[in-house]
Amino acid sequence: SVELYALLAGCSVGGTALAKGTRVGKLLSAPVSTMLLGAIVSNTMEFDLTELRSAQGVLVRCSTPLLLMGANLREIVRGARSLLPSFAIGVLGTLFGAILGMILLGGWLKSASGGSSTDIAGLVSALAAKNIGGGMNFVGVTESAGVSSGLVALGLAADNLAAIIYFPLNSFMAGPGTADVEDRGKEVGGLGGFGGQELTRALFVALTVTSVSSALSGANAIALASLLSVALATLAPRTLERVKQPASTLAEVFLGLFFASAGLLGGRVTGLEFSALAPVILLLLIVYGVHTIVLVLAGKVLRMTSVATSVVSNALIGGPATAAALARSKGSDPTAAILLGTLGNALATLVALLALLPILKMCTL
Repeated sequence: SVELYALLAGCSVGGTALAKGTRVGKLLSAPVSTMLLGAIVSNTMEFDLTELRSAQGVLVRCSTPLLLMGANLREIVRGARSLLPSFAIGVLGTLFGAILGMILLGGWLKSASGGSSTDIAGLVSALAAKNIGGGMNFVGVTESAGVSSGLVALGLAADNLAAIIYFPLNSFMAGPGTADVEDRGKEVGGLGGFGGQELTRALFVALTVTSVSSALSGANAIALASLLSVALATLAPRTLERVKQPASTLAEVFLGLFFASAGLLGGRVTGLEFSALAPVILLLLIVYGVHTIVLVLAGKVLRMTSVATSVVSNALIGGPATAAALARSKGSDPTAAILLGTLGNALATLVALLALLPILKMCTL
């Protein structure tokens, strides 16, 4: 309904305002501030959960190709070459954390939530995907793996709570910041040099990719849309050049609405049993803990600065927007952060579905 989208837009606007105008908001970033506002709203008013989940699905399907039209793998390798080894190690840290969490907590997760072994494996894979890419990857994996709506709500609620711990800690580990810098990262987003026609063209390309993916792959449409978008951006960059910036601006709008929907869905603590939520929170703490320890050790070996290590971690756990915000706040050029976050968005769904999910299913046998 129009009222629901107005609510989502209001949370997105409010989250952005908090991130720009308050110290706490800057520490958490606009996406996390938006999710927190959504969580507050979810506990103060009633809304149709079925309609909200449907809206979130639409937002993910639209956002995926829009966000990845700039995911030219050649440019990413050139622009973030020095950070790619630590990025790969961070991905492995997240995957190892998910596998360890599944081994230690799989039985508790199953008994506490009442979900099947396949459901639990799908949820853990989705949480790992979210912490390699972003929220849209979480939804893509849960839809492809057929995770029940109850477990999806538990996963989102636990992830929102974990985010409140992670992002301030990540900023603290980066060390003191300096003055903001002018940077090339602003080229990735922002409205400039294009109007309604260019925005419409970008939306047309995105919806075409989504439609083709749905027709060819059905339940795995989001994963296929990710693959097609990255392939187009890498193999035919000149073709997408005219729509890359408009697509980024539209993606920013849709992602703001998505973060608000994630807060609404995952923020409702009323009706959730702590006994079911506790093992999911503990699982995420294991994932974050292994990821952080592995990445910090890698940073020492690779002689990275604390800012660079924290930005790589943030690009994986939070995504392009939060990593760019952290880099700017510490006086660093956010271009590499945006490129790494985009790479995470491009890879997370495929890595979770093709590599992690089969391993986790074996852990449940």
